[in-house]
Amino acid sequence: MFMFLVNCNEAFGYTHEQTLDSSYSLLQCMLSEYSYMWNERNADSNTENGEVEGKDFEWVELPDFNDPTKMNRYKKYKDVGGRIGNSNN
Repeated sequence: MFMFLVNCNEAFGYTHEQTLDSSYSLLQCMLSEYSYMWNERNADSNTENGEVEGKDFEWVELPDFNDPTKMNRYKKYKDVGGRIGNSNN
């Protein structure tokens, strides 16, 4: 029960008394939405430069130009429109 009170305090700023006076099912729904929003935000921020593997690019292995026995991994973009001339990529 204590962790539930702490979660409500961190998510909504509720005091322990406010949490205990509120509807449990409503708080559960609000915490579920809060968790969903944070998961979506974290999924967006975990990608490098906003790129999503499998959607924006895929990894391919090509032989090294200097040593054909070695393989190097490169990103193969599905749409290069925004990548041309951008020095960050």
